[in-house]
Amino acid sequence: MNVIRTLDRAAAHTVKPVTGLPLGAAQRVKHLLVSACIALVLFMATLLNPVDQFSWMVQSRLAHQEPSGDIVFVGTERDMADPQLPHRRKELARALRNLEREGVGRVYVDIAFPFESSQEADRDLADALASLGPRAIVVDKIERSASAEDRLVTTTSSIAGQARRVVSRDAGNWLGFSWTRQYAHEVRGQRLPTLAASMAGIEDTRSGSFQVDYAMDSEDIASVDLADLNAGSSLVGFAGRTVVIGEAASLSEKRQRVPGNYSVPESYVAIYGAETLKAGRTGYISALPALVAYVLIFSVLLLIANSRKRRRIVYAMMLAIVPVGFYVASLLGVRVELSYCAAVLLAYAALRSRARWKDRMALVDNETGLQKLRALEAKVTQDIHMRGHLVVARIHGYEYVFKTLPRAHRAQYILKLVDRLRATDGNLAIYSEGHHLAWHSKQEDGDRLAEHLEGLRAMFAAPIIVAGSSIDVGISFGVAKLDGDPAVRLAAAVAAAEESSEALQPIKIAESSSRFDELWDISLRARIDEAMSAGEIFCVYQPKVDTRNGNMTGVEALVRWQDPARGFIPPMHFIAQCEKAGRMDALTEFVFEHACAAGRLMHFRGRSITMSINISATLLSDMKIVGMVRNVLQATGFDPRFLILEVTETSRIGNLETAEMVLNELKSLGTRISMDDFGVGETNFETFFELPFDELKIDRLFIANMAKSSKAKAIVSSVVQMGRDARIGVVAEGAEDAETLKMLTEMGCTHVQGYILARPMSLDNLLQLNDFRGKDALEG
Repeated sequence: MNVIRTLDRAAAHTVKPVTGLPLGAAQRVKHLLVSACIALVLFMATLLNPVDQFSWMVQSRLAHQEPSGDIVFVGTERDMADPQLPHRRKELARALRNLEREGVGRVYVDIAFPFESSQEADRDLADALASLGPRAIVVDKIERSASAEDRLVTTTSSIAGQARRVVSRDAGNWLGFSWTRQYAHEVRGQRLPTLAASMAGIEDTRSGSFQVDYAMDSEDIASVDLADLNAGSSLVGFAGRTVVIGEAASLSEKRQRVPGNYSVPESYVAIYGAETLKAGRTGYISALPALVAYVLIFSVLLLIANSRKRRRIVYAMMLAIVPVGFYVASLLGVRVELSYCAAVLLAYAALRSRARWKDRMALVDNETGLQKLRALEAKVTQDIHMRGHLVVARIHGYEYVFKTLPRAHRAQYILKLVDRLRATDGNLAIYSEGHHLAWHSKQEDGDRLAEHLEGLRAMFAAPIIVAGSSIDVGISFGVAKLDGDPAVRLAAAVAAAEESSEALQPIKIAESSSRFDELWDISLRARIDEAMSAGEIFCVYQPKVDTRNGNMTGVEALVRWQDPARGFIPPMHFIAQCEKAGRMDALTEFVFEHACAAGRLMHFRGRSITMSINISATLLSDMKIVGMVRNVLQATGFDPRFLILEVTETSRIGNLETAEMVLNELKSLGTRISMDDFGVGETNFETFFELPFDELKIDRLFIANMAKSSKAKAIVSSVVQMGRDARIGVVAEGAEDAETLKMLTEMGCTHVQGYILARPMSLDNLLQLNDFRGKDALEG
């Protein structure tokens, strides 16, 4: 399972950037690639080999093939080679003479006589073989042994004389089936054709093997008992035909399995092989090319299918390919290994089902069972003919009520609100998310809808009773007409609800195609997690340089968002949306994981630099950030001594005492703390004094104006001196030109960030920089 998850994550980060596909298509291709990898692992482990063999047995029964009629089997239920029973050799000699009189084409004696018997019996059998001349062929045996090398069993030359020799080797697998035969075998330094190849007229001792087709019914092979042949009671004609004399299936040691019959004479496998070669039904498609072709076809069709209806057709086609291809191959006499293609389909179906299940779970509130707003967005997006309005109700005081109600009664509170909204339509589908309740109204007249909403507001004048407590409800509505992109219109309705007011504007109608940026912000919040998973949100790194020697002593991790539709989104903009969406913790953890992993990689490459990461002052209200940092450090193995946490927006620290405890806990992990943007806003001296900072970062406002403002220069100089006196590090950010850099160096501020030195860059580009001198950052 861990391997599959690893493959899944790897595919998630590679498919979309490489292909530039939409998210849904990229996810489907990712699932197909993961399924192909699963099938490939199964193939390398040969785990589906039994399935293939079972399918070949079925395939052999699907297409009935008539034998050529050229081959006749003459069987005996007695051990003809027993040297203690010479009369049986005489019986065989008599059978050979009878076949000669019948005008037989060729006779293969598929019984080895390794030991001599009586001189009379052996001479009689040898004379019968010699009388047939080149039409008599003796079959030598290669017997397999599980504990030793293969054993060659040959007919003694006193019996075989000058008769041609061929060879037969038992090739049954662990299930007892022989699916392939060789064209020839090496016997005592000489290559001899196999019995099957020789009967088919192939005498060139070529190398390689061929597939044995079992489409014939074993009952259709012409068979005669040797006793009947000698008695002259056989109804089968032998003139011009090939005859194989061998032991019957009743001799248990020589019994073989073929599809449809688990007890046939050993010679039958060779007869099946000869009939296969005669019919030219030796085609074979192995698992790997079949798997590659299947995945390629599946991939192309998935990329072409840009609608749900087309994808269903593709799935039906790929499902049908396996049985249809299997059946067609059986008609053509081509053996195929399609179990791994079926494995791809099953794995893909499982992954897609899992993804859909996760999507459904993500669209349903666990406590209330109501679907979330994203489910409404999906519904209106799929139904292009939907008309009317989208209504979003904003519940005022929601956070306060949730804070005071016991957890067990919160769902009851929401469901009672929903019941009131359904007062006029008990089947109304209502969607819930946070302090919003939303639904689709078929009413196309905006004025009538507003009247209806006013009536609903009146119903909420009476309080709701939850767990014996009376709770007043404040409600207002945002409305957007469905006259454009449904996702944008839902965002417009949410934005309108946020702008509504119980006292001044309880019903806010969103204007069509207005305030696009604000609507975009609403939809942006819903896409934050998706963007992090898809790689649209990523980290870049800006170097910090010691200007005295040009050494890079550290980098600052900066987060970026490149949206496929909107392009580059300014960090301050989407970080604000993260806070509004309550996803600041998730974004911070995302940056920590990527930045610490990058720092570990830099250290592995021999570049011991610090990694600075911004954390919002709002995260210093509890110890959650401490656990997050500890977990990331443990997971990535990054040395905490090289981690600098830059606290931003210190004016938003609500409780300095709590913040001090949190920062001290962070420092106890081995990290250093920096005060970011010092000198602007409300980053005051009290905060600097009360909290355990190890570093100050002078805001770019002062650095950028040093060359043209004596005030800015004086402020920077005083902060550098203060840092020196306080024995803490000072970093200047925003150095854009050589003059500013020179002034900072002269002041003694030697740790600088700015475009004059290096712009923010990807990790790959950072690793390629050549200005490292091997200096350890802890020394700087």
